[in-house]
Amino acid sequence: MGELINQPFNGQLGDILIEKLNGEYNRCVIVSAFAKNSGVLRMKPALEQFKQRGGEIEAYIGVDSHGTSYEAVLNLFNLCDRLYIIHSESNSTTFHSKMYVLNNDHHSWIAVGSNNFTGGGLWTNIESCICYDITDNQSPILDNFNQMINRFQQNADNCTLLIDNQNQIDALLTDDYLRREIRLAIEHNTNQAPQNTRQRQNAFGTLRGIRIPHLANRHNDTAHEENSHTDRRRAVATNDTAVHGLQTIEETNETERIWFETRAMTGGSRNILDLSKLGMIVSGSAANSRYETNNNNTILGGVAFFDIDPESAGVVKDITVNYNGVDYSPCTIKFAPDNGSWRIQLKGSDADNQYKIHLIEGLNWLQHKILVFEKITTDYYVMSSVPEDELDTISANSYVVATNGINARSKKYGLLR
Repeated sequence: MGELINQPFNGQLGDILIEKLNGEYNRCVIVSAFAKNSGVLRMKPALEQFKQRGGEIEAYIGVDSHGTSYEAVLNLFNLCDRLYIIHSESNSTTFHSKMYVLNNDHHSWIAVGSNNFTGGGLWTNIESCICYDITDNQSPILDNFNQMINRFQQNADNCTLLIDNQNQIDALLTDDYLRREIRLAIEHNTNQAPQNTRQRQNAFGTLRGIRIPHLANRHNDTAHEENSHTDRRRAVATNDTAVHGLQTIEETNETERIWFETRAMTGGSRNILDLSKLGMIVSGSAANSRYETNNNNTILGGVAFFDIDPESAGVVKDITVNYNGVDYSPCTIKFAPDNGSWRIQLKGSDADNQYKIHLIEGLNWLQHKILVFEKITTDYYVMSSVPEDELDTISANSYVVATNGINARSKKYGLLR
């Protein structure tokens, strides 16, 4: 008999999958209509460990309704032994399955339900699925699952694409089967804009107590006091935090997106992005956010997004930045006393130390862009690049926009809805 999981009330499928991946299984199959970095990258450490122990991973991902992002497919391609994209050209047919299977020669576990391979689907949405433990791999449920998988592998309906190289993924982007995450986020915000501009009273409450997993740090001592060998500490500590108005800066793994206008960048290699302690609000409001200050005209600087107190000038923090499916580290955040500002050095290398993030698209490619960062964990971020002529569009989709410092001509940054 199966166990019904009503997320998040009696479990979160993401946590269950992580636990199962650490078990006795040697094959993992992911079937999901949608995939986003919010799910893929939070599952990435467990999937990497699973592969290191000899496990094999295959995924069957849908691309209907632009529910799957280009970046998520790139990251899945790097994680999976076999990756299949599923799509029917018929407008009346949508690939909508969500199943997760782990097995070995003697035992299988399967979850069938509504959970997509996204942060919401695995953790924060209200979802339901039934989980089955199958001994001796004898079950009509498993037989039916394998029949479907075999059909996809054989491409019986010409609706399956086995991904062999990144060029195929880029072609799906060019042909608009896939879209970049930042575009999907902006389109979602635009589509969710109320048709009736009359301010309404909320008719519903907010479901509370839902947590995002706290994953192990990708760097040891990722944040510490510079020039201190005996008193290294986290950049943010609940009992040692500066107070700005009503807010304190605390570590969080909640999904947030921030953007920065780069203009010419700084540094000899043009790979230093200036942050700030405080910003002057240009539009919107930081009220009731963790960036609120005791001055309605100011907002905490971009350094707070990376869970560093703006007044903790001695803190140095290394983060990992995922760009187009590749992790680059370390990218270092530190305070520059000469000009009194925070900065992030986008200088990290890939795992093989062959490519640096500030050179992967040519010399000075980071100049005159808008860089968007999405938080996966407190030391792991996804970066997207947007042309600078999209500034008005991205500003319109932000709940608050500010300038770095008090000069109205300073570079802008903002928090996306």
